[in-house]
Amino acid sequence: MVDFDFILLNSLIPMYAVTVGLALLKYPKYYESKLTYLPIIFIYTLLNELLGYLINNYQDEFSLISIETYRNYNWFIYNTYMLVFYLYFYYIFRFYIDDPKHKRNIYYGGIFFLVVCLINAFVDNFSKLPQVYAYVFGGIILVYSTLMYLRKFFSIDLLFKTKENLLFWLSSGLFIFYAGYLPIKVIRYIHTIHETPTPPIIRRIHWSLIIISYLFFVIGFLRMKRRMPK
Repeated sequence: MVDFDFILLNSLIPMYAVTVGLALLKYPKYYESKLTYLPIIFIYTLLNELLGYLINNYQDEFSLISIETYRNYNWFIYNTYMLVFYLYFYYIFRFYIDDPKHKRNIYYGGIFFLVVCLINAFVDNFSKLPQVYAYVFGGIILVYSTLMYLRKFFSIDLLFKTKENLLFWLSSGLFIFYAGYLPIKVIRYIHTIHETPTPPIIRRIHWSLIIISYLFFVIGFLRMKRRMPK
């Protein structure tokens, strides 16, 4: 019998690695654009996931916290990653979105996100616990940003331009993942509060969302033919 959980879980790191490889291969076509740091973000993601895996499975050798009770806690690296990832894409979408109102909304949304992060850090220890409130609020701002960028492709006469537009595929992948994962984040948090196990289907959906979103990233790099404008 096919173990889908095993297949999904063991597909994640290869998907991250393939995306990093393509991001580097296609780098000459967008290094002069605002996406110049995109390969660093994908490399950071890959290394972050590898480190998280090592901390989870080999806490005696890999631990960021010396206190024995928290030796296998890896939330510090994920919470830090959340900050970098969100702020980077807020910057990207604020630049590429044309409407000044939406640019302003993303700017103030980013500021409020940092405020929520600060408050969340007082409520839940940043090093030892997930910053759920900050993650969900920041994710909502990112979903909004992707939608405001993608809306310009909704008209029929612009649909053909999506084929080679890298940011279109990145935006689509980000929207799919965060629109699907934010409810999962809340569900997991509720189960944690009530000390009840999260249903296995939630984990499968999570892993599936990652793979689907990264497939969109891969398609974007593969279809990219022209150099992105500065």
